[in-house]
This record gives sequence, C-alpha cells and structure tokens, in this order.
Amino acid sequence: MSQPHAKQRNRRMMLSMLAGFPVRALQIVSGILIVPLAYRYLGAERFGLWSAVTALGAMLTLADFGIGNGLITTISAATGREEPERIRRAISTAILIVGAIAAVLLIGLGGLIALGDWAGWLNVAGTGAAADARPAGAVCVLMALLVLPVSLAAKIRTGLQEAFRNSAWDAAGVILTLSLFVLAIRLDLGMAGLAVALGTGPLLAALCNGIGLWQRPSLRPRWASVDFDGFRPVARLGLLYFALACSAALATAADNLIAIKLLGPESAGSVGIAGKIFGAAQAVVIVALLPLWPAFGEALARGDHRWARRALWRSVAMAFGLSLIGAGILLAITNDVIGLWLGHDTRLPLDLLVANAAWLVLQSTGNVFGMLLNGAGVIRFQIMTSVSYAVIAVALKFLLADRLGMAGIVWGTVASYGLVALPLYVRYARRHLDRVAAAA
Repeated sequence: MSQPHAKQRNRRMMLSMLAGFPVRALQIVSGILIVPLAYRYLGAERFGLWSAVTALGAMLTLADFGIGNGLITTISAATGREEPERIRRAISTAILIVGAIAAVLLIGLGGLIALGDWAGWLNVAGTGAAADARPAGAVCVLMALLVLPVSLAAKIRTGLQEAFRNSAWDAAGVILTLSLFVLAIRLDLGMAGLAVALGTGPLLAALCNGIGLWQRPSLRPRWASVDFDGFRPVARLGLLYFALACSAALATAADNLIAIKLLGPESAGSVGIAGKIFGAAQAVVIVALLPLWPAFGEALARGDHRWARRALWRSVAMAFGLSLIGAGILLAITNDVIGLWLGHDTRLPLDLLVANAAWLVLQSTGNVFGMLLNGAGVIRFQIMTSVSYAVIAVALKFLLADRLGMAGIVWGTVASYGLVALPLYVRYARRHLDRVAAAA
C-alpha cells in the first residue's frame, strides 16, 4: 500500500484529535455551567421537564434518516478511490433531500404546536411545569429541525478527514450558546427562552461552517450535480445508519423520557444530571475515536488492511484505558462536585453513578468496533445486533426500574450491551478484517 497515503491518514487523524480535545473540553465546561444555571433558575421539577425536552430535541438529529452518516462513509470511500465527481453529486443531492425533510417536518411541527397535548405526553400535567411543556418542547424541536440541513457541512468535512476544521466553529458555537443562555436567564425569558439560547449557537456555527466549506468550488452544491439515481446507494446506506441510530437511541437516548414516565420529573432530572456528567467523559473518548471512521473507510477502500488491524487494537486499548480512568475519577468526585455545582443538599445515588461508570467503559470500548464497521459500510449486521440489544435493554429498564429505581434504567443498558452487543461486535470485526486480508 502507498506509504504517503498512510502518513497523510495518520496526520489528519492526529490533527482531528488534537483540535477536537480543546473544543470538547470547552463543551464540557459549558455543560458544567449550563446545568446548575438551569437547575437553579427552573427548580427541580421544571428542570426534570427541561431534561426531557432537550433529550427530545437531541433525538431529532436522527431526522435526516441517516443521510449525514451515509455521506461520511461514501465520501471517505470515494476519496480512497479518487472519485471527486461522485463526492460533489453526493453532497448536492444530500443537501436537497435533507432540506426537504426538514421543511416537511417543520410543517408537521406547526400542527403539533396547535393540537398536541405536550404536558400529557411529558407526564407533567397538573404540575408546576405543565405551562412550559408546549413552548419549550416546540422550541427544542424547531431548533433541531433548523440545524438539520446545515449540519451536513460537518459530516462532509468528517468524510474528507477534515474534522479538525469543524473544531473552530464548534468552539464559537459553544461560547455563543453559553453567552445567550446566561442572557436568557438574566432577562427571565423562561424555559422556551433557554431553548432558543441552547439552539442558536449550534445553528449559527453550522451555517458558518457550511459557508466556509462551500467556498471550495469542488465541493459547492450545484443543481446540475443533483443525481437521484446515483444517490440511491447513499440513501440506502443512510437508511441503514438511521435504523442503527434509532435502535441505539431506543436503548440509551430515551432514558430521560423513560425516567419521567416511570419515576416522575425529579428522577428524570437526576438521571439527566448523571448522564450529562458521564456523557462528558464519553464525549472526550468520541473525540479521539471519530476520526477513525473515515480513516478506516479510506484505508479499506485502498486495501490497506494491515493499517486497519493495527489501528483497531491500538484504539481499543486506548478507549478502554481512557474510559476506565475517567470512570474511576468521576465515581470519586461526582457528588463532591455536584455539591459545589448545584448545592450541598443535592447528591446522586451511588448505584446510579456506578451504573453510569460501567456504561462509560463498555460504550467507549464498543465504539471502536463500530467505527471500523461504519468505515467498512457493514451496517446491516450492526442494525441486527443493535436492535436485539435495544429491545432487551428496554425490557430490562422497565423491569429494573421497578426494583432498582433510577439506576435500573442504566443497568438495563449495561447488561444488554455487555452480554449481547459487545461480544458480537468483537467477533464480527475480527472476521471482517480476516476476509479483507484474504481478498487482498
């Protein structure tokens, strides 16, 4: 295999990691500041609703039906095969389709605002949070849909192994979000105002990122490059990613919604706080792992299976070690930090923290195998595995929440992933690399 390509691949991966870590640290600091600001402004009951509606908005990142993730794999493979026109056609068609999806969903949102029983859906009817359910929920959904088409710029850069170029805009978005959030509280704009502040930073950052990307003529979307027939493989791949993301969301992203339904808004707040703290550590690991996706895709397209195998196992060791250290530190300091963060009378149960620590280590390790399989375009297997583990996880959440409370919701995910998904991912990734090596 070409040594210059391997060197360039390693250099771009390192740049993406080094640029991503400071931005992720900034995002963590911002989250650390935003949570207590929201908690103190809203109170425990309304903060539980806030955790649920922001989770709802986050889940709408799936509304592009996986096209963004399909672009990452398609662009990385086309880069490896040196097919620039295929990249342009994929970009032009993807932007048109995702823009149309967002427009249709915005029309549907109008109907939900007018007719929907938001307080009933979110289990806050008759509480002090009921009046916030409709406006806050609608704004979170609105901001998520507006950012949907423009967020493709970051996916395109990732597929080109230029994730490091996303970092500056991400940092600007974080700073703007925090500034607007503080302003919304000072002006007493309510929960809906907080939702506007939370969504404006990412929206403007994504717009600026796209404007910068499309200054390059070779990547600029053009009507003449729209190719629906040629886009079908990307769309099929995207739908597979969508199914994969939906199954993963069923197992994890819906925890706050399950908590508010089964245990009430205050429990949802606790689950949300624990998730944000351990999710921050997971985000640090993801910064290191995300550049692997396009790198694996480009390497396998070139037939460089030796590099892929070495990168896989080195990354597994790195992800396991970093997440284990992070989990131990968070177990030791979380409640002390929360005491300073939200007030000395606020503590999270130890069993909830332990469950989140276990999930951090398992998910970080498993994500490495997911990056390899994503880069290789092996999605159907991941869907079957993910759906199986998600269905088992949801069933366990309902069972264990009744017996173990809040921690049971997280333990349901841990048990299902550790016993079902992770062993299957390890086995399949090894077999896939063996097949690639044999074919070479």
